[in-house]
Amino acid sequence: AAAAMKHMVSNFAKLDKFEGVDFRRWQKKMHFLLSSMSVVYVLTTPNPDDGDDAIMDQLRNRAKWDNDDYVYRGLIPNGMSDSLFDSYQNVESSKEL
Repeated sequence: AAAAMKHMVSNFAKLDKFEGVDFRRWQKKMHFLLSSMSVVYVLTTPNPDDGDDAIMDQLRNRAKWDNDDYVYRGLIPNGMSDSLFDSYQNVESSKEL
């Protein structure tokens, strides 16, 4: 986990903050960063449903998805200018971003 965090910080430092111009370029760079962090799937994969009789694998999958969604929702706003960050910091789902 520590190595992954160091990798993320290293890559994230290289990413220019989105200032409202050149969105496609920023989007591609952000997608690459999210892919390298193995969290981009939360955008297209629904959160696993626990159901009433969830088994351990389902619970682990749910916990992993929740954590990865949290990372995703943290990386996107942190890659934006301060004014855009303020607008998007409280978004509650990856798809809304």
